[in-house]
Formats: sequence, structure tokens, C-alpha cells
Amino acid sequence: MKLAMNAALKLSCLALFSHSGAAGAATITVGPGQSIQNAVNTAIAGDTVRVLAGTYTQKVKLADKNGSAGNPVTVKADAGVILSGTGLVPSDREGLITITNSNYVRVEGFDVANFSTGGSNTPVGILLQGKGSHLQIVNNKIHNIRHTSTCKDPCAVGAHGLAVFGTDAGGITDLLIQGNEVYQNVLQSSEALVINGNVDRFEVLSNNVHDNNNIGFDFIGYEGECGGCGENDRVRNGIVRGNIARNNTSSTNPWYGKQGSAGGFYVDGGRNIIFDRNISTGNDLGFEFASEHKGKATEDILMMNNVVYNNREAGLSLGGYSSSAGASRRIQVHNNSFYKNRGWGTELLFQYKVTDSRFSNNIVVGEGSAEEAYDVTGSGHANNTWGKNLWWGTGTASASLPGTKVIADPKYVAPATGNLRLQAASPAINAGAVTAAVTNWTSPLWTRYFPSGAIAPNGVADIDGGPRSEGPIDLGADEFGTAAIAAGATR
Repeated sequence: MKLAMNAALKLSCLALFSHSGAAGAATITVGPGQSIQNAVNTAIAGDTVRVLAGTYTQKVKLADKNGSAGNPVTVKADAGVILSGTGLVPSDREGLITITNSNYVRVEGFDVANFSTGGSNTPVGILLQGKGSHLQIVNNKIHNIRHTSTCKDPCAVGAHGLAVFGTDAGGITDLLIQGNEVYQNVLQSSEALVINGNVDRFEVLSNNVHDNNNIGFDFIGYEGECGGCGENDRVRNGIVRGNIARNNTSSTNPWYGKQGSAGGFYVDGGRNIIFDRNISTGNDLGFEFASEHKGKATEDILMMNNVVYNNREAGLSLGGYSSSAGASRRIQVHNNSFYKNRGWGTELLFQYKVTDSRFSNNIVVGEGSAEEAYDVTGSGHANNTWGKNLWWGTGTASASLPGTKVIADPKYVAPATGNLRLQAASPAINAGAVTAAVTNWTSPLWTRYFPSGAIAPNGVADIDGGPRSEGPIDLGADEFGTAAIAAGATR
């Protein structure tokens, strides 16, 4: 009788939630010692599961959970909530929070930590998979998600901090990932923040991904995540704005033999993606637009107003890593500021098969001479257009540089510490030209961001959110001046 009573009391404790609000707009409160999962199971459209401060050692699954427009299912943590995986074991690819085949769901404010394995499964901090729409992952901290294996490529071991896998023909659409910090994860063959497979229309805004042992941000296609999806097995139509990728390196990663090849921002097979006003520093590569798959390509990328400095091996790498890998097509690179990204690569590195791409209004300051900041190591390049760019380094040799060249010190304010703003005497001021608008990207996302239907490849704001031009446009990510940007123009 005593054992039965204790079991009943325990069950009662796990199911004891506080409900407030009208039907369909309730707040379901969970405290320490209670089950977040039980609360999630009862939530319907419009409900909020509020998790009070404390440590919760449990997994949370939202499967076939559906809110509606204006009435999402929200799972929100108070300050001081830790969702811990200590002692828990991942099953296959599994998150401490896993969202599967769901619509209009928002997860906010969790500290997700300490989920690891040394086996064949894949631990993830927050995982979205299958199909779904209007999913929002906002203001979470994700760290110490670890795969502890020390095996080397090609063994299949990995972990992710935040991962989205569109594995269903229905796809994942209208995704928001904003304000998250993803750090100190041990990833082996995998990535810190990844979007992969059949994912269409996404926003990745103001996230901080740092100090992980592989790629920071990754946008992937053609890995077979969505079997039978053909060309839809690739990430597409997304904006990546205002993020920081810092100190993501595989130089300590046993899977890579401790060789540095991790990009801060990487597109492998994605298309129609804007990278605007991001900062990349201390990674192996600042940005990489490539394809690892023969006959496939990363296509239609706009890179504008980014600051790329002090990365270990290269600033921007384009094209397949070998002649048997894929290609990069229609990449536009405008108004970015580069500073001292050189190791086995350099500031701008062309590998194999870069075609139909455009480069203008960039400032490129290298470790060596000006012309050493641009390197072509492979073949298959064609129909690339170079406008005016400013180049600088330890010497003024520039004969091999393409396009219209300005060979001059750009007079960055404090480049060694990443302040690549312009001093008043900079030759980059008023020296640029505006690139023709892109008008052939068709998606509801672009209609929302650019109602006129014209996408400005130079952007509408500089790295600080100020106006992109005050009179003639400047070179680089910073527009010198003090004018405030018009309300609503930062889109």
C-alpha cells in the first residue's frame, strides 16, 4: 500500500501544472521536479508552456504539435532554466528539444547543455526535423553538446548545437532562428548551427556562434536528407543577417586530423541566400561558398556588408575543393571589408568552377602584398565580372589583380581589433558604384523583404545599420558618416 501511494504521489507531482488564461490561450507553468513533456503534451494552439527557473534533466519532444497563425504553441523558459542532458543518452539523431512535423511552434529562452555520447548516435541541442512551417527558435543558449569519439574521417560521428533537417517532401518553411548563442560544442564531423535538406524560406538573425570545433553556420544541399526530393533536397531562399561567427576551428578536431578547414559561414549546395552585415573572425575560413557534390553547385548568393578579419586560413573561399567536386555559380560579393585572413589560403581564394559571379566595392587588406590577397588555385572559372575594389598589403604589386584596382591603405580605424570602419581620410569614401538590382529571385520571402521586387546587392544599410550610401557609395562594409537610417529601411 505504501509503495502504491508513493507511486501515485510521484505521478501527481509530475503532472501538477498551473493553468491560467482562457481556453486555447492558457499559460501552463512547470516548476523544478515536474515534467516539461507532460505540459507540452497538453498544450494547444495559443498556449504557452512557461518553465520556471531551475535545472531540468530531461528530453522534450514536440511531435505533430500545431499552433496556428497568431496562436502558436510557445515553450518559454524563465531566466535561470537549464535543460540538461547529463546522464541522458541520444537515440539515433536526437535533441534535448526535438520538434518533428509541427507548425507554428516557438521555443524561447532555454539554456540547453551537457548532452553527449561516444557511440554511434548524434546528440543535438535543439533539433527540428521532418516537415513543418512557421517554426521559431529564439534567444536560447546551446553549449556542451558533444561527441567524444576520437576517430578520424570517414567514421560517421557527429553532434550539432542547433540543427534543422527538412527530411520530408512537404519541407520546412518559414523558419526563424534568432538571437541564439551556440558555443563550446564538440562536433567532430558535424556543424554548430546547420540547416540541411528540404528547407525553404528561412531567417537566421543576430545569432552568436563561437568556440566550436567545426563549422559555425552551415547551409546544405544534396546530402540525401530528403530522399526522392531531387532539387528540393537543398536549403533555399534565406537571409542570414547580423550574426557573429567567432573562433570556430577544426584545428583541434580529431575527425579532421586537427587540420583547420572550418568555415564561419558555409554554403554547400544551397541557393538564393543573402549574407548581410555579419562578422566572421577567428575561424579557419571566414566564408565559403562551395559544393562538395560532383555535378551540383552553390548558386545565387549575395554577400554584402560583412566584416571578415583575422580568420586563420582564408577570408572567402569559392568553388569546389577539387576538380571532381561541385561548383559555385552566380555569387555576388559587394561592399565587404577583409583584413588579414591568410594561412593555406588568402583573402579571396578561387578553387574550382566559379562562374557568372560578380565582385565590387570590397576592401581587401592582406598579410602579404596587395596581389597576394587574391589567389586562383584551381580551374574551370568563367564569366566572372570584377568592378572596382580596393587592395592593400605589405607591398603595392598588383599586376595580377582583376578589375578596376585602387591600391591604397583604406585607413581602417583599428583593424587589429576588428574595427574596420573608415577614417575621414580614407580613399574608400565615395569611391564605389551601385550594382544593378536583382529582380529574378521569386519567393514570398523576398516579396516580404523587398516589396518592390528589386533586391539591392549592395544592401540598404552598412555594417552598423546606418544608410548604405550618403551621397556616392563607399567601398567596404562601413559607410562613413553619421546620418541615421530611415525607419524600416534596414530590411
